[in-house]
Amino acid sequence: MRKTFRFVLLILLAIILILILCGVYLARRDYTGYFFRARGSLVESQVRRFGVDSVFEREWLSLRNNAGISVDCGLLVPAKASEPRRYPVIVLLGGKTTGKHAVDYALDIRDVIIAAPDYPYTPRDSYTFLSFLSDVPQMRKAALNMVPTVMLLIDYLRRRPDVDTNRVVLIGYSFGAPFATCVSAIDKRVSVCAVVFGGGNLCGLIRHNVRRYQGKVVGELVGMLGGLLLSPLEPLRYVGRISPVPLIMINGREDEQVPPVYANLLYEEAREPKRIVWLEARHVNPRNVELTRKIIAVLKGELVRMNILSRED
Repeated sequence: MRKTFRFVLLILLAIILILILCGVYLARRDYTGYFFRARGSLVESQVRRFGVDSVFEREWLSLRNNAGISVDCGLLVPAKASEPRRYPVIVLLGGKTTGKHAVDYALDIRDVIIAAPDYPYTPRDSYTFLSFLSDVPQMRKAALNMVPTVMLLIDYLRRRPDVDTNRVVLIGYSFGAPFATCVSAIDKRVSVCAVVFGGGNLCGLIRHNVRRYQGKVVGELVGMLGGLLLSPLEPLRYVGRISPVPLIMINGREDEQVPPVYANLLYEEAREPKRIVWLEARHVNPRNVELTRKIIAVLKGELVRMNILSRED
């Protein structure tokens, strides 16, 4: 029995040591080159209109590059003006369940082109340790590819004659916040980065949210493994590199999914110019139209102040 116990203990220690070494490697490796190689070159774009109103033409956009990435996006284009003009662009990375449908929640805004890419992986509502492990390979690949996917979308938008390439705003809501932080740090074509109800320390955030449903032990295990595997996207690695591009953060003081401590971690690591706005709110939800309108009002005010939007937009 003692030999068996020692053998099992040695195996566990070996596994822990391997995880630590992998964590050190992933934490120190620079993935910028990988992201740019995966971005490749845009080889195909297709646009299909699915609706129109007095403010926007609503379209589905499909993109494909030469590195194996394809993505569907929602696209809102201002209804045709009497004279051609160039519009500011908002690339919108919504919550985990919205993807390309995030454009449906663009309220109280006009004279802007809005694009929202789909996510290649749809997170579960909650995880057990086993369900998390089974999803790990797909989750990690999809997460890493999301960065070059957003860069590919920016490639497309910059080719459009109706886009003002000096006014490209990248907004990451909740699940989309880490991607917005990473892209804004490595792709200097972004004019403004906005992180909405997001924070830093993915290990802590995963642990916190899994513990809410699965308990402390599972939360610790999933948090450690999730933080390790997603460390190439850790916002704390990138947020300091966003400068001199302005960073706007909007967070909720009562946020149950991204508690203020994680938002403050990210804000403190960022460099000027930066600004954080606190709302008396729980976590953002697309069904909460009142909160969505408050967030958009704050964003519009900040973008007007930066001369990205005019007061009439």
